[in-house]
Amino acid sequence: MSERSLRPRTARSAAVARAGGPGSGVRTQPPNPIFRKLGPTDQGRLAAHLLRLDASDRQMRFGGSLGDRSIRAYCERIDWPRATILGCFVQGELRGVAELVLTGADFPGKAELALTVEKPFQNRGIGTELLRRILVIARNRYLTTVYMICLLENQEMRHMARKFAARLVIREGQVEGKIWPPWPTYLSFFEEAASDGQALFRATFETAVPDIAHSRPWKGAA
Repeated sequence: MSERSLRPRTARSAAVARAGGPGSGVRTQPPNPIFRKLGPTDQGRLAAHLLRLDASDRQMRFGGSLGDRSIRAYCERIDWPRATILGCFVQGELRGVAELVLTGADFPGKAELALTVEKPFQNRGIGTELLRRILVIARNRYLTTVYMICLLENQEMRHMARKFAARLVIREGQVEGKIWPPWPTYLSFFEEAASDGQALFRATFETAVPDIAHSRPWKGAA
């Protein structure tokens, strides 16, 4: 896969219902968000985000209806050393998440990917940007294959996966997408490191001067 393969293949608006494909409405851009990795101390924030998903978004994320207790149990069972979870924070609240979980012990490895964006923040480019950034992380972990599993009716997720050159196969009412990240480069390592540093700086800055930090609009993903 080429250097450009981890960029969206189209300039159409991204990230919509249930993590971001083409949507039916146009919404204003959110205040400039922060994208940063989550850790065990963020378990409560992750649970709160997933609990805010409505019934249809829970169906799309977990492949079935999941109650509040089951969502909390899911968050408690996360194997953090094997998971990389990237969050999108809007005005200090976690509104979107990309979860990348290793599926085996082989090296180079493989991983499964899942995305969620809360409904009031869909159609704004958040899902596509989360996917782009988490694929850079996958690349820098020397992962050879990233799997994206979604329900057959989740047209939005399928559309977004195709933007990143995913190969989609329908199996037993589900769609399995495969993305093959290219080998990492100095530029990809630098991009991840710069993103981590920017997130740390902005999180500190927003705590000190929240009104100024939120004043710049975000352009969103292409």
